[in-house]
Amino acid sequence: MKGLIVPLLTPFSDAGKIDEGALIRHLEFLARHGVERIMVNGTTAEFYSLLPEERKAMLMLVRKHFSGLVVLHAGGMGLVQNKIEVQWANELGADAVAALPPIYPAGLPERGIIEYFQALEKEAEVPFILYNFPKHAGNAITAEILKAVPHYALKDSAQDFELMKHTPRYFAGTSTNIFEPVQQGASGFVAATANVRPELYTAFEMLLADAKVEEAAVMQQEVRAYSALFSAGGVPLLKQALARKLPGYPANVRCPLNSL
Repeated sequence: MKGLIVPLLTPFSDAGKIDEGALIRHLEFLARHGVERIMVNGTTAEFYSLLPEERKAMLMLVRKHFSGLVVLHAGGMGLVQNKIEVQWANELGADAVAALPPIYPAGLPERGIIEYFQALEKEAEVPFILYNFPKHAGNAITAEILKAVPHYALKDSAQDFELMKHTPRYFAGTSTNIFEPVQQGASGFVAATANVRPELYTAFEMLLADAKVEEAAVMQQEVRAYSALFSAGGVPLLKQALARKLPGYPANVRCPLNSL
């Protein structure tokens, strides 16, 4: 697995339900612009506001309508639910499964996080990806955790590049700094803003893959500037921007987020 991964938005109708038609149109839009890998039920998807059955339905819909690589984020609360969601990845066609550390309580002992991840990894029959986002999870993935837990890759939204040497594959989890980690050996990057402007990110992906260093360094500045437009607005602003690109795409978010 190498290159761009787009963490998919979840479209909600005015009635608050998952809008299947809008989801399919968005998947087709991404595919037309060369996106080959997506993540389902990630932070950008508002996984914390989805019911378990909705997260399962999202995976099934995406797998049916997207021919590329699908990473499922196991977005449940606690080990028991996330074991179930890892089984969804095994049984419903995901190509890989990702998991955050436990997101409550914060400040867990390293040993507990290791045991949690080891238990999930044992359930996985597809590549197991660790997901580092301590700003929101309240628990960071450390070098010791990476050494103790068998895993395929690390998705790092904390920009802790020191972790790169402790994982077989490192994916940068922010658009603001992709060029540097890729030059240091990162396998790819995860970019939420690619939901709206995928053509920019797939072009950047090609420059990186072709080792066109000078051109890629210039395009990183464009990617950084574009990403900065969404830094304060987050998911609501991404959905609003996508609604302009895809007429009829609903810009609704679920509480506690607020639509713009």
